[in-house]
Order: sequence, then C-alpha cells, then structure tokens
Amino acid sequence: MRTGRAGALSSVFLFSLAVLALLAHPAWTADAPASAKAGEAAPAGAGNPDDVLATVGDWKITRADMMREIENFRGSGGDRVPDFSDKENQKKFLQQLIEITLLEKKAAAANIPEKPELREQIQENAVALLANAYIRKSLGEAKVGKADIEQYYQKNKERFSTPSTYHLHQITLDSQEAADGARKALEAKKSFAELAREKSTDKYKSSGGDRGFVALSELPPMVAAAVAGLAADQISAPIADGEGKFLLVKYSEKKEGSQKSLEEVSGEIERELKEQLPRQALEARLAELEKEFNFKLEPKALEVLRQGEFKPSDLDQVLFTIGTEAVKISALMPELERIPPFIRPAILGGEGLNDFVKQFSHRELIRRYVARNFDALAKEFPHVLKDARRRVALKHLLDEKIGNVVTVSDDEIKDYYTQNLGEFAQPEQVRAHHILVDSEDKAKSLKDKIEKGEKFEDLAKAESKCPSGKEGGDLGFFSKGQMVPEFDQVAQTAEVGKVVGPVKTQFGYHLIRVDERKAAGTIPLDEVKEQIRSRLLPQKQRAAFDKFLEDLKKEYPVKETGAL
Repeated sequence: MRTGRAGALSSVFLFSLAVLALLAHPAWTADAPASAKAGEAAPAGAGNPDDVLATVGDWKITRADMMREIENFRGSGGDRVPDFSDKENQKKFLQQLIEITLLEKKAAAANIPEKPELREQIQENAVALLANAYIRKSLGEAKVGKADIEQYYQKNKERFSTPSTYHLHQITLDSQEAADGARKALEAKKSFAELAREKSTDKYKSSGGDRGFVALSELPPMVAAAVAGLAADQISAPIADGEGKFLLVKYSEKKEGSQKSLEEVSGEIERELKEQLPRQALEARLAELEKEFNFKLEPKALEVLRQGEFKPSDLDQVLFTIGTEAVKISALMPELERIPPFIRPAILGGEGLNDFVKQFSHRELIRRYVARNFDALAKEFPHVLKDARRRVALKHLLDEKIGNVVTVSDDEIKDYYTQNLGEFAQPEQVRAHHILVDSEDKAKSLKDKIEKGEKFEDLAKAESKCPSGKEGGDLGFFSKGQMVPEFDQVAQTAEVGKVVGPVKTQFGYHLIRVDERKAAGTIPLDEVKEQIRSRLLPQKQRAAFDKFLEDLKKEYPVKETGAL
C-alpha cells in the first residue's frame, strides 16, 4: 500500500455535487458538446416565474430564480445533468438551492463579497463564466430549418436506404483451368451445390456454396460487378480474386432495396443537425478568433509533448503564439496533470494530442476575447458578475469556517490506525531490478557483461525494452502473484544480489536481480499517516458543513411554500 500526498485543506473541501456545480470554477471547454444542452428550456412547472418557492430569513427564492440556476447547472454539468422535468429532481435541486442561499446570506452579512483581497478572484471567475456563457451562446446560434433537413437528406440518401441483396452461391477453385472445368460441368447440368461440396476450397463448401443474402457492398469489387451483371441462376465466368483463386458465382433470388422518404427520417436528421450545426458554428467562430488574434501553433512543441517526459528546457519552449504573446509548454502542464497517468501516454502518443492542445488553445483564445470585451459581455450576460461574486464569496466563507479550520489530529490518525490494523496488513514483498530483451542470446550476452563488471543499471537503461529501463530496471517492491508466473517464481526464490536468467515470459527474456526482501507484517503508521488523514478529512469536513448549515437555519429560518 502506497501513501498519497494530501492537498491544501481549502482546495480539497467537497460537500455536494450540485453545490459544487453551482459554485466551483466552471469546467468549460471549447469543444464540449454537453454545452449545447444550455439551449433547452428549464422546466416551467405550474405557476408563474414570480411564485415564491421558499424563504430563507427575509430572502425569497422564486420560480424564476430556480429556473435560472437550473439553466446555469445545465451549462456546466456536462453529461451528469438530471431530468429536471421530474418533480423529485426539482425538489432535490430546490433543497440544494436553499443551502446555497443560506451560505450566500451569511456571506453577505459578513460583507465578504466586498473584501478588497477577493477582487482579483472575482474578476478571474467572471472572465471564466463569461467565456462559458459566450460558448453556450455560440452553440445556440445555429438553427435547424426545413431547408437544412432537406439538403442533408439529398446529400446522404444512401444512409437512409436499404440496399438490394442477392441470395449468393459461389465455388472457389485454385486455378483458371479448374474454374473453366467446373463451369463446363455446370453448363452440363451438374448441381451447383454438389460441385461446391466436391471442388470448392472456401468456407462455404460445406453449405454447397450458399452464402445467403448479401449486398453488393459486402463483396470485392470484381465479384460485385459480376453479380450485378447476371440474371437469376446465371453462372458467371471465372473471376480472379487477386490472391491466386478463381470464383464461379450465381444468385438465385434478388430482394430489391428501398429508400426511406424525407418525412420518415426528418426527425432523425433534425436531431443530428442540432448536434452538428452548433459545433460547426462554434468551430467557425473559433477559426475567426484565430485570425483575429493572429494565433499560430508551433508544430515542434507537439513533438516535444509526444516524448512524455520533459526536461526544464522543454517546458520553456513555445507551444503557440497569440499575437506577440508566447504561450509556453509549461502553461499546459496543469491541464496535463489532470489526466490520469495511465491514460496520459495514449493521449500524448496518439491523435488525441492534437485535440488536447486544440482545446487548450481555444480556451486561451476565448479567455482573451472575453477579457478584451469584458464590459460588453457583462452587459449581455448580466447575471454573470453576480454569480462570480457569489462563487468566490461562498468559497471564502467555507474556507474560513471549515476548510481552513477543520483538521485531523495525529491522535485521530493513530486511533484509526489502531482500530483498523487489518487494512494495513502487508504480505511478504520483494524488490528487484530486471532487464528485458527480445532474444535469449541477447540476454546471455548482457549477463556476461555484468559478470565481467559492467553495471546492471547502466545496461538496463541502454538495452531493456521495459519502461523500467529508464530507472535502471528498478521494479520497486511487489508481492507474490503480481508478476507473470515465470518471473514470479524466480523472484520469490532467487538469492539476494545474484543475477539470474535468462527467464522467458510472454514479454521476452529477463535478467533478474533480487535486491531486498520484506517479511509479511503491518505497514508502519508513519508510512500511511497522510493516507489516513486524506481519508478522514473529508468526513470531518462534511460533518462540520452539516453542523454549519443547521446553525444557519436557526439564524435564518427556512420556510418552503409548497408552490413547487
């Protein structure tokens, strides 16, 4: 069991998914299709927007307030957005909105939104929220009309058609001569099925050459062309398949294809275009911004990113320029670190890297556009500044009352450890180095070099094809059963310090050196202390948050009107 590093208390405090979605920094991306949901109307429910759904002290929560918050939640909730036409989901959302209002009222009473030290944070949040609103607007600008639907249908008619299919029969033979002989036998009234069973060399032989119904698109071009030119039960001339085989084919029945009408598929096309057109509109706007801001990507930086490991000098390389401003690879690192380590190599090494950098650069472009046009956008989206002030104020309040106050003491950690020793049991472990190569001869050659005095670690770095080679072949500690059986058997029995092998596994040939053995036992408290702290801290924060809410409800009585 390995320990993890606990983050700063104020940054790890989590208390409710819905509250987070409304208060946390928005996870907006230029390419996020989920943002298109923002165009959907919030549930109106019964009654008018001025209906009061609840009071918190002397503050009111109206239906319009809730509808606006649901719309905000849709804009940042991604695929997790629930169905708000459902009454139970509306009730849950109202409860969480009441909790937010309690916090907001307390923050206002403490004059937190007016603190000078929070102005910069509020401005940053406002820019991010305006960017989110701008993207949602861009996604919502594309409208799907009847002309769009008809044009799409005409261009993609084949998508909405069922092709003709042929009940196909074939015989495959090894030479032109054999195919000619078989065709003569068929012309002499020899049964096609019997001849296929006797002579054919393909997988349809056992069924008498019967392939069932197939479309021409499923056949090689030469075969499809031959079938299309035949009449029912007419036998083709021998067809060369390009691989030294010759085919005789015929069809016994043809089922004509059909074309779906525009009326039948208009709904399907409309749904598809509602997804496509907003994205296309956004991409067009982003292309305009690239020109407006003179954006230029540096291709060499992508090659550096594909390496996966970076030297300090790599991080200082320019990733792209926006006008005269250079954005370096180091600016991308926080984004990259959010990706789980086991996925990261696939993204950096594949086509996903281009999309990853593209999304990051587009966010930077939109952020600069918003900063340049802040006043105009703030007037266009008047609720954004209020939301930004609220997010920062409430986070500050929660940090002040809980995040920076609630801690886990060493005594609490020790008590947890003592009461849960079974969690920290550790089996016998082995630490080993290895070198992995493709051939036994290569492994033997490397072993000879080690026995003559060359350093194991140096040879591992130079020759091993395992990723551990970069660390001199160090595999760290592992328990029995964690390695493939052939490797595991040697590692569990080898003499410490002695190089053994070659050992063959499914990966190749290994030289193995066992460096240390740890007896089974319990992991020491010092090694799991921070892991326990990070487990207990959210529990204590949640309890403190619940208590804080209860106190606020006494300070600001909550009353639901039942108008929902």
